[in-house]
Amino acid sequence: METIKVVLIKSFFCIGLFAQEYSISIFGFHAADVSLKRDSTSSEFQTNNRGLFDLIWPTSNIYKTVFDKNNFSIKKWEKVIKQGSYKVKVSGSVTSDGYMKYEDEKIIMIKNETKTVFTFLEMAATMDKDYLDTKWFPYEHEGSLGRARLIWADSLNQWSGKDSIFCDHYRFDIEITDSTKQVKTNDYFMNNIVRPDCVREIWVSRKNPKNIIAAKISLGAIPVLARIQIAKET
Repeated sequence: METIKVVLIKSFFCIGLFAQEYSISIFGFHAADVSLKRDSTSSEFQTNNRGLFDLIWPTSNIYKTVFDKNNFSIKKWEKVIKQGSYKVKVSGSVTSDGYMKYEDEKIIMIKNETKTVFTFLEMAATMDKDYLDTKWFPYEHEGSLGRARLIWADSLNQWSGKDSIFCDHYRFDIEITDSTKQVKTNDYFMNNIVRPDCVREIWVSRKNPKNIIAAKISLGAIPVLARIQIAKET
């Protein structure tokens, strides 16, 4: 049951100066929808379980991020988690002297231009593969510290919901090296996206304006696929 909860969470994807809708499937079954809004310095996405998955384990989570538009480093973020009867709100912001400060007064020193999972995806959907490929970046994850990178795998067509789009395919590596100040919450997505056995993949359209067309995480034998459904200007 724990593994099923993990994979229901949603996936981690989206980006563009418009609203985007993603459909999450598990073994081909529609499990959740993800809606994301974004501008040049912020992103917000909301995930909601659907159908049988919503009956078994209702989930409605919101993640907001503010970042530097030049280097995609984190400035502040917030999440509101509603998973069944479990409800929690967590937020953090970077101080002028380079610390990540959380609401509970927990303070973590971070490196210059530190990324998070959300700003990393923003960067992936903006920068070219020649800049991104194999380069490690400092990474912060709810109080845990480490590094992350994208590794270009190949280029191929992915279905966008309307047509086939030529995409760069990346593997997304995350390595956590220090979790002594981790902010612990019962958020299955954030808790498990950094698991060492989690395989993360994203497909980014080659043509500008670039978008994340699909993303996939695999936890053990269970694959979770997010695929774009709609991209429209707002």
